[in-house]
Amino acid sequence: MRTTLYLVRHAIAEVTAPSGNDADRRLTPAGRRRMEQAAKGLAQLGVRPAAILTSPLVRAEETAHILAGALTPNLELEVYARLGFGHEAKEVVAGLHRHRAAGSLVLVGHQPDLGHLASYLLTGAADVVPLPFKKGAVAAIDVPGLPPDGPGVLRWFLTPKQLRAIAK
Repeated sequence: MRTTLYLVRHAIAEVTAPSGNDADRRLTPAGRRRMEQAAKGLAQLGVRPAAILTSPLVRAEETAHILAGALTPNLELEVYARLGFGHEAKEVVAGLHRHRAAGSLVLVGHQPDLGHLASYLLTGAADVVPLPFKKGAVAAIDVPGLPPDGPGVLRWFLTPKQLRAIAK
């Protein structure tokens, strides 16, 4: 069964958290507003995921909540540790087998890991064509199943500004 994976980089976050811990960095008010508009653009494109998986870092979880509110308000988020820092693309993909019946999934994470994940999904190697995700950017990649047993196809790769324009 083909699955569309929507890879989303978290929105604009504070430079440093009051705690000093990088994992605690929250979205800025501007980052929140821009992501809310970008999420409306995704809704206009018909994005309706079966699940939203997020990195455990605060900025990613906040981004995932904004996406859920715009795309699937009754959907519970799943914190997926492999979307945090330090996990190879192969590890991320291997853990998606639980969602093999899903038609589409949203994965919220960080750069450069999302760029490497996109490359892995498209070519089988994480360093061949890493996509340059801006904060709030989204790539839609069709894969032949979960976990993928072949290369995926890039349907589109949109910046947050393009998604906000679609929302209008």
